[in-house]
Amino acid sequence: MPKPTAKDRPIGVIIGLALLLLGIGFGSVWFYLQYVQKKQAQTNYLTLPSIAISRDGHSIRAGMAIRTTGDDAGWASKHQQALEQIMKRTLMEADPKKLRTEGGIVALQQSLREAGNTTLHTTKVREVLLTDLLLSEGDL
Repeated sequence: MPKPTAKDRPIGVIIGLALLLLGIGFGSVWFYLQYVQKKQAQTNYLTLPSIAISRDGHSIRAGMAIRTTGDDAGWASKHQQALEQIMKRTLMEADPKKLRTEGGIVALQQSLREAGNTTLHTTKVREVLLTDLLLSEGDL
């Protein structure tokens, strides 16, 4: 077997460096994709101050949390005042008698989510959770 000459050695070193760079490149891309996937799956909640309305002899007081994912938490914080107004308007339109039915709260949560997304022309509001809910006859 012939001995490798000085001319053959740099080719081996170049091939080794190329493979090392390819491995580092693929590893970097893999770690970046894992980071992006984790960021998108992250759940964030924006807690709104308690909202109270009185209408037609009924009063509703509700505490809400808006669920977003990924980078949408910054968007939700930026639009907090608009979201508060949308939620208040949707509560004004809610029927207190329907809220007392079996699926009333779930229906209200869905209408709050849809109102937020429709009014702000987005799909970033994933869910609106009612953290507190008080229904009463008369004014608060």
